[in-house]
Amino acid sequence: MRKFAWLVPVVALAFAGAAFAQDAPKKEKAAKQKPAKLVADPAEIDMGDLKAAEEKDVTVKIKNEGEKEAKKVACKGAGFKFEGDPAEIAGGADKEFKGKFTAPKKAGKKDAAKKGTFKCGAATIKFKYNLKAAEEAAKPEKK
Repeated sequence: MRKFAWLVPVVALAFAGAAFAQDAPKKEKAAKQKPAKLVADPAEIDMGDLKAAEEKDVTVKIKNEGEKEAKKVACKGAGFKFEGDPAEIAGGADKEFKGKFTAPKKAGKKDAAKKGTFKCGAATIKFKYNLKAAEEAAKPEKK
């Protein structure tokens, strides 16, 4: 029996190599898939004129141009509030995200052109708007 003791580790290595060889094609196939690539439509949003603290509805479509599924895609940015939970977008599919943008609560004495960005997953969307000047309080008339 001792003559064949060396055979046990050799056989174990052979089976381990065979098992690994079976897993290799699956890993290669997964590696050949294009990674998730999120693209926004539109890539830039013009919200026009907004008064201080005014809300504006925002809708953006995110398309996954890759083959792999994009997981936990959510839209986030200062002043933005989007509906629903993070979404999963399959390769080649798209999803529409709806939300609201709230302009800053205070406006200056003059109109101000504002711009910025927000993100939906790895996609960056530019936005711009014109923050209207604060209206002056009516002055009482002199008698």
